[in-house]
Amino acid sequence: MYSGGLTPGSSGNISVRLDNGGWLVAPTKEIPLHAALYNTVKQSQAVVHLRSTHTVALSMLPDVDPKAALPPITAYYLMRAGRTALLPYFRPGDPAVADAIKGLAGKYSSVLLANHGPVVAGKDLEGAVYAIEELEETAKLHLLLRNLNPRHLSPSQVSELARYFDLPGHSHSDDHE
Repeated sequence: MYSGGLTPGSSGNISVRLDNGGWLVAPTKEIPLHAALYNTVKQSQAVVHLRSTHTVALSMLPDVDPKAALPPITAYYLMRAGRTALLPYFRPGDPAVADAIKGLAGKYSSVLLANHGPVVAGKDLEGAVYAIEELEETAKLHLLLRNLNPRHLSPSQVSELARYFDLPGHSHSDDHE
């Protein structure tokens, strides 16, 4: 992920849930963050947290919707990452971030931490990596197109994708567009 430009230096952290219910993670102060996602996003088997440039930039903007940090720009963003929540700033390693994640009630597998970075839960490590890559690219597109009035997917297109692909963060009762 570093060589792909997704995170500077050795920042970020990854965990994978093991078959016995435990998980593998390198030493990190972000254990509460990982644990909260495993406890609320039940299908998650991996969590990736980075400091990717465009998602951090997006998390710092004043007009970002906390329930939909990115608009429905592309089908692949929705298919891989689902809707993305934005949480307020927490000090890295702050256990209070776990309560904020729990407050999302498992509705988001993709979360931006304000002034900090993205965290994504996936059904496996590959899926979590693809989701965070797609999240970063979508944030980049959003920032490039921000003041140009781009065409987004329509609510009916989003609903069709949600039904067809059983998208994370979407259900027929919580479509917000």
